[in-house]
Amino acid sequence: MDSLLKGFDFKMLESFSVIYVERSVRGASKRLGVNPSTISKNLAKLRSWYDDEIFIQTPNELIPTPFAEQLYPMIEDLLSTAKFISQMKSMPDWNGERINLILEEHFLTVLLTNISSDLHKLMDAQCLEINISNWNYNSISEIIHGKSDVGVCGLESCIESRYHPDKLPINICYDVLFRDVPSVYVHKDHPILSEEWCFNSFIKYEHIGISWENKKEWVLDTCLNQIGYKRKITLVVANFIHAVQLAANPDEHRIAIAPTYCWPYIINNLENMVKLDIPLSDNILKRIEVLYVVLYHKRMKYNIKNEIIRGCIQNSFSSRF
Repeated sequence: MDSLLKGFDFKMLESFSVIYVERSVRGASKRLGVNPSTISKNLAKLRSWYDDEIFIQTPNELIPTPFAEQLYPMIEDLLSTAKFISQMKSMPDWNGERINLILEEHFLTVLLTNISSDLHKLMDAQCLEINISNWNYNSISEIIHGKSDVGVCGLESCIESRYHPDKLPINICYDVLFRDVPSVYVHKDHPILSEEWCFNSFIKYEHIGISWENKKEWVLDTCLNQIGYKRKITLVVANFIHAVQLAANPDEHRIAIAPTYCWPYIINNLENMVKLDIPLSDNILKRIEVLYVVLYHKRMKYNIKNEIIRGCIQNSFSSRF
């Protein structure tokens, strides 16, 4: 074993992992809190060790080579295992334990309002530190690196989508919480309600879009593009609840699209809202169905703390559906 690892520096693996996500040496240096020269040296060692360019410099970013693409999931798995081993210890109780969750913001607003108190009860601990952050483009990486215990987000059921469950990294597991086909939301005085509700009305009016992982379009837009149409997205906000709140303005003629499961929350807080089915064929509606899932690293599948967290989230969802 000593001869196989002689000269092998595990720091270069950590540098590789962060460069892969950030696509730049400077971005990786900021994430790791070291000088760019340190990252560059680690990358040079990695290139020499594997006799591969690892990343190709382009005008805008570093692009992984085919070998690097093959290497990435194995390195992520190794780093996660190393962190797990380093943190293994017997814990007589959960007091003082830290829990890190990543959730799409509307989950916390609409469904998981009692998640903190539920976790305290399940773990029989008063002194838990629970940190909840909003889902973002880097959340999968945080779960892989062990910075977050569990993530909850929506994935697209269309196999062509980059957000389909099959496109998740091989070291990420998921459990489906429920499925949802989004609906259209407008206020009661919206002019669209005086028209026949049909596809032409749906496509004619301007839309409020949602920025998810820095993108304002999703599989709905892909489906529309395939049949020769495009939504007029003239306003983009951070989450579904904000979109519906803006659409509730009596002077607003744009329409919002949000999960159907949000309807009880919406009608309780915005009494002037109307929910409409998206006027598309059953085939397209099936393709735009969203799978809401809980995500975790495969090495946490039988970890007691992780199982308790997942069970708590699953119970919160199942009690409402």
